[in-house]
Amino acid sequence: MKKIDNCYVNITDNDIEYINVSIKDKMISGKGPYTPLFEEKLANYFGTNHSLTCSNATLGILMILMLLEVKEGDEVILPATAPIMSVLPIISLKAKPVFVDNEENSFNLCIKDLSKKISKKTKLLINVPMWGYANNIDEIAQICNLNDVKVLEDNSHCHGSKLNDSYLGCFGDYSVFSTHERKLITTGEGGFLLINNEVDYLKLKEIRSFGEAYSIKSTHEQYGGYGLFLGLNFKLSSINSAIGITQLDKLEWKIKKRTENANYIKTNILKISSKISEIKTLDNSINNYYSLALLVPEKDKNEIENLLMQQNIISDPLRYKYCPLYNLPIVSNTNKDCYNSEKLIDQIFTLPTHEGLDIMDLDTMIDVIKKYYA
Repeated sequence: MKKIDNCYVNITDNDIEYINVSIKDKMISGKGPYTPLFEEKLANYFGTNHSLTCSNATLGILMILMLLEVKEGDEVILPATAPIMSVLPIISLKAKPVFVDNEENSFNLCIKDLSKKISKKTKLLINVPMWGYANNIDEIAQICNLNDVKVLEDNSHCHGSKLNDSYLGCFGDYSVFSTHERKLITTGEGGFLLINNEVDYLKLKEIRSFGEAYSIKSTHEQYGGYGLFLGLNFKLSSINSAIGITQLDKLEWKIKKRTENANYIKTNILKISSKISEIKTLDNSINNYYSLALLVPEKDKNEIENLLMQQNIISDPLRYKYCPLYNLPIVSNTNKDCYNSEKLIDQIFTLPTHEGLDIMDLDTMIDVIKKYYA
């Protein structure tokens, strides 16, 4: 039985040809020629001053925390609906995650709850829209700016999603994207940051590459430009970047195909029962449909996901045992008061929409829902 999930590695002959060209280059490390080219294309696409590739988005978050010198005792706000990858860098530095609630049936953050949870210890807010759905990042950024709190957009699901005609990634102080194989732009493993501030960009380059001096011209030639700043190795290889270049070229087409598939599923599913709805979306948003996120009563969710699983159709919340982050054993001594988030997680399931699906795949998913509510 064919497995239907949200992973489709769209590698074509053009991708392979470009990879072959990059392999033949004399430099294939993170300092090879395709990495700066990929970064240039990303900055041009999103309309930001700078892009900086990294080895994965989790470490991209860590780079921002290092840039802001987040340490033990500092607080970082993020939604309870975020995946574990978003909170692990915070815990690794012994900083304290503070969880903010969502609006009901939505990935929008509750502005009232956010305003209450910003404190003098808050160093950063990480916004994490899920499954390609844009949230109220414009309002979030405004509140944070008024309170002198930096904003990092973790848009790992949201390549090409828009709000108010601007791409997600253009609202916060920084943005991070994953380019894991499940993402709309893939490099196998990897990620990238978007940055507008020149000083921050140069410091992040130092953090990414062993502390190699970029923000100042070193007068310590005996150190070779190293040893002046703390940095590790977060670089992405030139080969991975070459894949990213051809993947970026296909992004708009991928979004178009996923939107068509999502609309076909919705047209057929939402009329089956009034108990099914799509997660709330903003009128002024364009979602990339990383997956289609649907809500059903809590008593129906597990049964529907298990019926889908019997047909080898994988819902992400089931795959990842989706739960509020503060319920995970590794996340301790945190607030546990995000009631809308808990309710949303108890009701949400996802369906794949990617460009590798055919009409029979879409109809198979629809038929499972029809039979359940027959």
